[in-house]
Amino acid sequence: MTAHHPDLLPNLPTLALPFRRRTGIGCAVHHRPVLSSTNTFLAGLARRGAPTGTIVLADHQTAGRGKYDRPWVSRPGESLLASVLLRPSRPLADLAQVTLVIAVAAAEAITRTTGLAPQIKWPNDLMVGGRKLSGILCELVLTPEGDLDHIIAGIGINIAQSRTDFPPELQAIATSISAETGRKVDRFDLFAALVERLDHRLSEWERLGFEPARHAWSVRSCTLGQPVTLSAPQAPRQGIAEALGPDGALCLRTADGTLHSVIFGEIPLAQTQATL
Repeated sequence: MTAHHPDLLPNLPTLALPFRRRTGIGCAVHHRPVLSSTNTFLAGLARRGAPTGTIVLADHQTAGRGKYDRPWVSRPGESLLASVLLRPSRPLADLAQVTLVIAVAAAEAITRTTGLAPQIKWPNDLMVGGRKLSGILCELVLTPEGDLDHIIAGIGINIAQSRTDFPPELQAIATSISAETGRKVDRFDLFAALVERLDHRLSEWERLGFEPARHAWSVRSCTLGQPVTLSAPQAPRQGIAEALGPDGALCLRTADGTLHSVIFGEIPLAQTQATL
């Protein structure tokens, strides 16, 4: 615990203490019972100069959100809800890779803690049995000059929900660790594993580039080799997902034989469930 963060981990159990490190992911951890959003809280810390690797952890969010500002819904204590502050030194062109690297780290942490083997739906949803277990939201902030200021990566993992705990519209497409294993999982054991895997995978990406994470992502992918319809900013595209490119783009072969590289987009959850 450092002197300028007197509120670090005020009520986490002893098992969480070993990953309070001076540098890297988890160098500062702010735990709150309730926040509107861990990403929003961490954004305020980032503006005040919080160190790279700072994590905000909450038991409950009242206004959690996912991609495209969709609400992230969970009751207190049911999910692991965390945000991480990053300032990578990679070129701007590489920054879209970070969400893929984080997806690999989160999947590895879940496997290590629970024995489950989540698959990854491009770009970063973790899936078990065709249902979504975890989501990741990365928000990039630039300086007025157009350089990177920081990235805030929000991670939500469903832990303790039963099938009927999810809203009716999500019951067919969402799942949790407890629903899949029939066991209770300690959130802080999972958190400790997540911190370790994030620190390993992100530092590896900084040193060696994207290839190690690209290989690990491809091995876990439930997207590659599948016919997909992408909701992309330009226009929806249909085709076969052939590969994850060295830049992090999804390589999509359309019916006319053209190979497209797609950096931004989404594969709807219902479609993914239908293809598994």
